[in-house]
Amino acid sequence: MEPFYGKDKPLPEALRIVFLGDSITDDGTYIAFLDAYFRLHVPASRIELINLGVSSETASGLSEPIHPFPRPCVHDRLARALAETRPDWVVVCYGMNDGIYHPLSEARFGAYKDGLLRLLGQIRQAGAKAIAMTPPPFDPASLPDGAKRLLPEGRPESAYSYETPFADYESVLKRYADWVLSLGEEAADAKVSIHDELLAHIAAERAADPAYLSGDGIHPFAPGHGVMAQSLLRTLFGVAPERARAFVAAMDGSAYFDLILQRHRLVSAAWKEHVGHTNPNKAEGALPLAEAKIAAQALEVRIRDLAADSNASPTS
Repeated sequence: MEPFYGKDKPLPEALRIVFLGDSITDDGTYIAFLDAYFRLHVPASRIELINLGVSSETASGLSEPIHPFPRPCVHDRLARALAETRPDWVVVCYGMNDGIYHPLSEARFGAYKDGLLRLLGQIRQAGAKAIAMTPPPFDPASLPDGAKRLLPEGRPESAYSYETPFADYESVLKRYADWVLSLGEEAADAKVSIHDELLAHIAAERAADPAYLSGDGIHPFAPGHGVMAQSLLRTLFGVAPERARAFVAAMDGSAYFDLILQRHRLVSAAWKEHVGHTNPNKAEGALPLAEAKIAAQALEVRIRDLAADSNASPTS
């Protein structure tokens, strides 16, 4: 499959990509991997990655009764997000929260479909390319105290939540992921599969170590974010899988990547609060956007110094 940007087509001098999603996107590690890659391998291109992920958010507008506050919905902030960032591309990753940890129901599935299609459509109406990622998988084997918390099918609807999820919630996310991949060009400019890739990663790790934990069942650890970044690099930019894998592996324990992630979270927190959202928990210590950009410049000098060091780029 030809990469979204076009085979052998050089990246533009400037490209602004906005990411919308839930707490997995809010964490931002997969986006920081992309930033690190572009800085090392296409330093002449000014690719700006803006992370607007918000914890607990959905595209569907659904929320389980036990949730401590109504889940934020991306549609409550979408118009302002697009107006403030003026993106060229918008990458969206929803689904984990949209099934609200219940067994599959056509009503909830329909709400997810409607919400995501409306999201993609409004992004395109704003003049940006709309890119849909599949939801990641649910990994019950990594859920803390899973034996006590996982519920079988057939319980009252009110029993299921992020605290006590449906034991086979992964089957729900698989349906959601397959639907995202079925979207045609009339709905999305590109689709990025991360669900099956993360499942394969988990299976391979668990074959080597049956006690392997991929995260907390919902949120992947850094290796999972690396898999997500590899899928984005391959699908959108045509980076060879082996090159993407080697790059992500080289970032493990790298002072260069640590600075990239530090800068990313500094600017991301500022952007998120600048745009605004309905999650009552705000980004702790977030600076005003203008101040965050100044603080980020100080980190830029250190990042460039490390990027110039050949030891920071073993995959160059």
